[in-house]
Amino acid sequence: MTPKPLSPVKPTGMELVFFYLCPHCGHELPLVAPSQPTMISCEMCRQNYPIVPVDEHTVQFVKLMLADGAAAVDPDFF
Repeated sequence: MTPKPLSPVKPTGMELVFFYLCPHCGHELPLVAPSQPTMISCEMCRQNYPIVPVDEHTVQFVKLMLADGAAAVDPDFF
């Protein structure tokens, strides 16, 4: 029996990823839209450092404009 081909799956949501450069070793650490100031630990050198948070309203605006991912995959999205 031949397996049925799978249809591509559309996204059901989205997140914005921001990259923070470690000031100790230069490694880029990806974080999903951090909206609060915090300390993070580098995956490579294990040093801690503070990050500047992103504006939550801007993240919400981008997600709204892209209909939580739907408009990003369909150029004719209305």
